[in-house]
Amino acid sequence: MDVVSGSGLSDQESRRKRTVRSRIIYTITIAGALIIIINLLIFLRPLLLPVVLGILAAYLCQPLLNLLYRNGLPRGVSVMILLGGFLLTIFMLARYVVDLIPDEMEQLQYKVSVQENINDRYQYYMGLSEDEDGNIIYSIFGPELDPLMDSANQWLQLSPVESEFMAQFLNESRPQDYERLREAYANQQTRTLYTEPDVLVSDRALEISRDDQLAETEGESSLILSTLNVLSIWLVMPVMFLFFLMDNGQIRKGFIALVPNNYFEMSLTVLNNVDRAIGNYLRGTLIETLLMTLTVWILLVLIGFDIRIAFFLALLSGIANIIPIFGMFIGIGVCVIYALIAEDVSSILPFVNLENLVIWTVIAHIIAQAVDNAVFKPFILGRAVALHPITVFLGAIAGSMLFGFIGLLFAIPAIVVFKEIFTTFFKEMKAYFLIY
Repeated sequence: MDVVSGSGLSDQESRRKRTVRSRIIYTITIAGALIIIINLLIFLRPLLLPVVLGILAAYLCQPLLNLLYRNGLPRGVSVMILLGGFLLTIFMLARYVVDLIPDEMEQLQYKVSVQENINDRYQYYMGLSEDEDGNIIYSIFGPELDPLMDSANQWLQLSPVESEFMAQFLNESRPQDYERLREAYANQQTRTLYTEPDVLVSDRALEISRDDQLAETEGESSLILSTLNVLSIWLVMPVMFLFFLMDNGQIRKGFIALVPNNYFEMSLTVLNNVDRAIGNYLRGTLIETLLMTLTVWILLVLIGFDIRIAFFLALLSGIANIIPIFGMFIGIGVCVIYALIAEDVSSILPFVNLENLVIWTVIAHIIAQAVDNAVFKPFILGRAVALHPITVFLGAIAGSMLFGFIGLLFAIPAIVVFKEIFTTFFKEMKAYFLIY
């Protein structure tokens, strides 16, 4: 017989009402927290990439931290060693990128050479010459590509001041040193638009409105301020790296403290499974990225890319490969752009030359993708990303719509985490007979 409480309700009815009330409160709290978190993420989008990269780097370094700690080093010293290595890695990568950036004179030379090269490749692939008006490819895609080529030519056209500077540089140089550059510079002065063959590119490039010039001047004046803003945002990355390495389970304990005692063991299981899923995904993705970078690098060197440039492009391709579906096209696009503007090719393969370098660049990426899908993904990632292709596709699109490129990059790991949370949660709920 149930005991009647002072309010006239039995203990069983009181417990049932408290349970219902607790579930309603927890549901409303969790839903409200999710809404707030999503809105904060959207509002703080510029901080997402450095924050996530700092956390992921700390997560990857956690086994090294544990190894140093087990070998007798204090935790603080171990963290400082890893932080120093992290900052040194960032510095070396930044220095490598800075070394690739040309100086002012080299930029002018690149603009002239790139304009010459892309026009040569375009005319070659489209069958445009003095004797021919274009092939079947040009008849289909020419009306859409011609305006793009005109825009590219106008963007690469030297201004009067730059042109004077270039002419002075070529006059002071020996004739045999910059013979191809002199030819390209001469062609730039007489180059006409594809859409309007009677109009010089140089004349059209000078038709800039006063408002555009003012906007360009204002943009240059705010360059220092923009640089400082970007640096201040990216300083968050080493801070997050440091904080998450210094954390000794306090974040985990904080989450567990919010969970009712009845769900304590279930919550621990969920956290452990999520931790394992994140670890498997990150380690597998890191190894896959390194192997993909190495594969693309070897293939690009084989078809004649410069070793340093090939490594940089291969690294971009390997990182882009993390992005599902779209990453392959990003990697191909970046390498094809270089193949279009390359001035020389020194391949050990006798059938590769400047004219077909673009084709072999695409073939190299197709081979790398085949190796990745046949070997790297099945044997390295395994079941860490056991998602349906439609889930991957829609998740990538939804992530890009919400958070732009950052959402596109981290959509799949987020889906992996949420999938592990929900599958483990419902499995444990059934195991404890909380649901059927």
